[in-house]
Amino acid sequence: MRITTVVAAAMLAASAASAASAQDLEVFQDLEEITARIPNLGEKPHKVLIDAHGGFFQPEVVIFKDVETGKEIWSLSRELCIDMAHTGRRPAWSGNGQHISFRGNQAFWSFSHRAIRKRTWAGYSYIANADGSKKRPVYASVDGKVQQFNCAKYNMWDVKKPGTWYTITKGVLWRVTVKDGLTESVAEAIFTFPSTAGKVIQEISDENFMLVEESGKTPNCYVLDLNRDPKDAGFCMSYPLKGEVHSGSFRFKRSRRIVTGGYEFRKGVTGRISLGFSTGKLVPEKFKVHITEGRRMGHLWFGPPDDRVGFFGKYKDKRGLFLQMPGAEPVRIAVVPDGHATWCGRDPEWFFGAVGPGRTRDKQYARKLLACNADGKTIEIVCTPYDRRRPGAKTYMTIPLPTQSRDGNKCWYHSSMLLPDNKYTGSYIAVHRRPRPPVALKTSAVGERVTLEWTPHAVNFEVKGYHVYRMDDAGKTWIELTDAAVAATTFTDTTARPGRDYTYAVTAEEWSRLESDVTSPTVMVGKKKRFVAPATGKPVSGWDKTPPRPVANFTATKRADGLILLKWNRNKDRDFRHYQLYASPEEKPAVSQKRLLVSPPHGETFYIDWSAPKGRPMHYAITTVDRQGNESPAVYASLE
Repeated sequence: MRITTVVAAAMLAASAASAASAQDLEVFQDLEEITARIPNLGEKPHKVLIDAHGGFFQPEVVIFKDVETGKEIWSLSRELCIDMAHTGRRPAWSGNGQHISFRGNQAFWSFSHRAIRKRTWAGYSYIANADGSKKRPVYASVDGKVQQFNCAKYNMWDVKKPGTWYTITKGVLWRVTVKDGLTESVAEAIFTFPSTAGKVIQEISDENFMLVEESGKTPNCYVLDLNRDPKDAGFCMSYPLKGEVHSGSFRFKRSRRIVTGGYEFRKGVTGRISLGFSTGKLVPEKFKVHITEGRRMGHLWFGPPDDRVGFFGKYKDKRGLFLQMPGAEPVRIAVVPDGHATWCGRDPEWFFGAVGPGRTRDKQYARKLLACNADGKTIEIVCTPYDRRRPGAKTYMTIPLPTQSRDGNKCWYHSSMLLPDNKYTGSYIAVHRRPRPPVALKTSAVGERVTLEWTPHAVNFEVKGYHVYRMDDAGKTWIELTDAAVAATTFTDTTARPGRDYTYAVTAEEWSRLESDVTSPTVMVGKKKRFVAPATGKPVSGWDKTPPRPVANFTATKRADGLILLKWNRNKDRDFRHYQLYASPEEKPAVSQKRLLVSPPHGETFYIDWSAPKGRPMHYAITTVDRQGNESPAVYASLE
């Protein structure tokens, strides 16, 4: 499907496009309303939107479904900007999944310049909550004065300290403790490197060791032990290298404390290095790895816990997407052209691969984002990224380089699908699966109190807490006992009564507000007596089919500046997740993906519609969506 739209002069100037008066914009993922508004992106009133939200960016997340797979996708930005591909060694998610980080050039309010700053290069760092709300540059206070911090290309989250972010500026390592407020974060300089040469934080390992790559002709390799105090001996380990390194080639092995990397192929200096640091020092170390004859790996990634690897490349002159387990031969799991793989999360069972363009036997996987299982057989199509589908130069930024979340249940990628050409890049998150529920559940009961205790799944690094459900009417209705996700792994039901049968189940919720779509194994407490019981029942799915309450007091009014203000009362249902706003200049919008405009997070009560077509009536609908995906009836408002 295509929509023909007239491009405004401001848009032409912003995108440096030709003087053509129109362009043919193909609609991807059935997002017709959003696609029709692409020509208005160059007129975004940055300061107005930032001021209205107290210095934060207006949340402009769009939550939609891939039209082929039905998987949930989030578009995270609506602007003429470049969100840089996450090629770093660690995820874009913080250690516990509470925050996400961006790198790009989205316009922002500068405290130092007292003005909106907008550059054409991807040079700034941003952070947001895991659901995309409260996005802002990395502001932090240093001795009472607010400063802005940026990182060099990669993401810098501490693995063990939630909300702790690092960057290196002029040879100084800074630690930023992220808070919810715009300027409440605190930064402190914790270490000064002996050399002033440029440095990039390359990776932070599963054990919380930081790998720093140094530039120049005589660089050093640094490994910092973030588990120690920066003043302690052994905090910084270094080793001098013999020549310029291949940028981005250094990484940790996931099975051992080993750093591997490659030198530039110049001036007779070639090859790789291996450094061990089990003794507190970086020292050359030889170790045996499984090298298969005839194997060529490109865009590989080692997975936990034993350096299993997913890669695009060739084996015995056969090209495709491969999996290799330690001690085994590579297994070709798809006959596809080149692409990018990632196994940077902590799930040993799944890695992601983004397949590039080109001729392929397995045509169903062409230009798709794939989830590949460690069994070497199972492949699931997550979504179609629709990268490089717009006109213009096919820039590196539009490659959908995949990045796993901590639990490997979500994938970050980049695309130009909701932008005018391939010069610009937006960030997307595809949900491969919901968070895993607890694996075991048991009860103990004394009198009228029933205490539950559960065992979390081994891969639960992004989980915020748990929800407890109870059924006491022979399978007809499950009720939630928890008002909010509980961080503990126990819960006491004080409302249980003797002489009744109760069945319990527990789910997990992560910081993005995604909840398990299947429960833990169920456990029953019987009528006649209270007893200690392990979970014996099967997990339950589809237990919640009730939509949340509709929005109250939904209005659409025109502001003095001509923008449209949409307001509503906040939904207070305990299982409420987010809103869906739909729009149409023609008629009352249908509740469908074609008319979807934006998906405000649960804490929002207004949205400024700045991209609406000028001089036309606008019609809106708003719904509420709960954690299990139930959507309320729509409430409507119009502006004639």
